[in-house]
Amino acid sequence: DNTISRRLYRILLRSCKQGVAMSNKDNYIDNVGSGKCLLLQPQMDPRKYGFAKIAKARRGQTAQHGSSNAPKSKTTSSQIHGNDVGMAMEVLRFVHMSLGGDADDDLHHYYLGVTEDEDDTNDNPVSVGGAGAGRHSEGHYTQFLDEDEEEQTDDLTGTYGDADEEDDTEEDELEFDESILASTDDLMNAVRIAFRAPLVSPTPSNEETLPKQTIIQRRHKDAIDVSNLLSEQLRMWSGKSSISVDVERGVRVVATSSCLMRSSSSVGVSGLDKQSYKFAYRIRVENIADLLDDAKTQPSSKSDDDSNKSSVEHRAIQLLGRTWRISECRPKNQKPSSVLQRLLETNENNQGDETQDELKEVQLVNEPRTGAVGHLPVLGPGEVFEYMSGAELSTPTGQMEGCFHMANVDMQLTDSAHVGNPVEALSWASDDERRFEAKVGKFGFLVDDYNEN
Repeated sequence: DNTISRRLYRILLRSCKQGVAMSNKDNYIDNVGSGKCLLLQPQMDPRKYGFAKIAKARRGQTAQHGSSNAPKSKTTSSQIHGNDVGMAMEVLRFVHMSLGGDADDDLHHYYLGVTEDEDDTNDNPVSVGGAGAGRHSEGHYTQFLDEDEEEQTDDLTGTYGDADEEDDTEEDELEFDESILASTDDLMNAVRIAFRAPLVSPTPSNEETLPKQTIIQRRHKDAIDVSNLLSEQLRMWSGKSSISVDVERGVRVVATSSCLMRSSSSVGVSGLDKQSYKFAYRIRVENIADLLDDAKTQPSSKSDDDSNKSSVEHRAIQLLGRTWRISECRPKNQKPSSVLQRLLETNENNQGDETQDELKEVQLVNEPRTGAVGHLPVLGPGEVFEYMSGAELSTPTGQMEGCFHMANVDMQLTDSAHVGNPVEALSWASDDERRFEAKVGKFGFLVDDYNEN
């Protein structure tokens, strides 16, 4: 069992490191750690077409005042601490929920709340051989945990789900984002923490404890399930995504797409099949002023910290509109299915060379004043606006790029709006220094082989 655990451990670490690098090979990644990032995201649901929301971006926060200083783990390497542990726990929670786990399960206590002093290394799991990879097969952590109702409000899970009904503060009304932009280090740290988790709770009762061999077997199965989940996440990300960062303005835009449906219909008397591909795309606009300030600010006195925090809290941005360029593309090795169809396309395009203009712009959307899907959101530091929309192409591949028209606004004086509401920033001159454009790097439209079969 220990041999199996070590093999699964190394497979997952290799998938995290090499898989993310390979998946970003054809993605546009700007100003982000040499492409060492992956958006862990739910599948695109066609029922959420046109859906939009503002949420808190996941920063590895704990329940204590939303701090990013997560408690240190007693079961992980000394190299994994503070916010590194927090982001790794965010990854583990995403995995737990994706594989059918309960949102109320106390993962923080399960993975980090132990008293044993383990001899950890950076490249090997602990000798007990357990592979705690995010959940048990039935999703029951309570078989191995001591439940304390009074402590439930103080653990990591207290920051998720519905806000406390008795707390009417605006900050607590925002839920945490479902998706997580995780680095390779975050993913690898999550694997290390999971494999070092104890086989049982520190003080288990006899009724809650299962045989050690049963627990190990379940965790091996969980590790295999996690490997499959990671492969699916990499497939969703690879060649269909982009990350664009404006460091000066503190804006990060993440875009990714998925093919929802393909169809064909007969055209004219010739009966030629006309292919149609409906793509959905998910856009995330994030205010990262808090991250940039954390990176720049050195340890200082408490008064300086309070001043910096106050300054950051007022650095809000508002999305005013968007500009998109949508293009269709036929791969070089793909030709029209018949000679007649090739002749028709040649005549339509007035071109004699089939290899010309493989990438063709088919739609320009220039809406600098109508927000996105009807919303003109205001985002404070650490907040993210996410929406889902789509495009229909006649080719199985294409791409989209553009920008968002934005403005720096005062968080205390400016509210989010809908199209038709008065928006002060729209009255500002186009050359006003408070207005700017946030680039959205090109991201691909691609029909996966998996979807085509």
